[in-house]
Amino acid sequence: MKEQEIKEQEIKDLGFEIQHETIESSGYNNDWYYYTLTIGDVCLISNANDEVDKDKWDVSVFNSNTCIKNINDLKTLINILNKSV
Repeated sequence: MKEQEIKEQEIKDLGFEIQHETIESSGYNNDWYYYTLTIGDVCLISNANDEVDKDKWDVSVFNSNTCIKNINDLKTLINILNKSV
């Protein structure tokens, strides 16, 4: 079975909040954004829009090496976290 990539609209639909970064605040050459979702004491964070290739987003558990690239895995993780809070 082919893995289903995470698309930006799915991130929005799951309740992630957009976090805007400006040239002034980040020191980068352009404005950029990413998404976060906090459930209990766990923060999920996406990669930045300027790191995305062909609308294939990744989501990580903040301050860990755990990276989710499959929408079904992300939905499962969110469901598990929501049951534990």
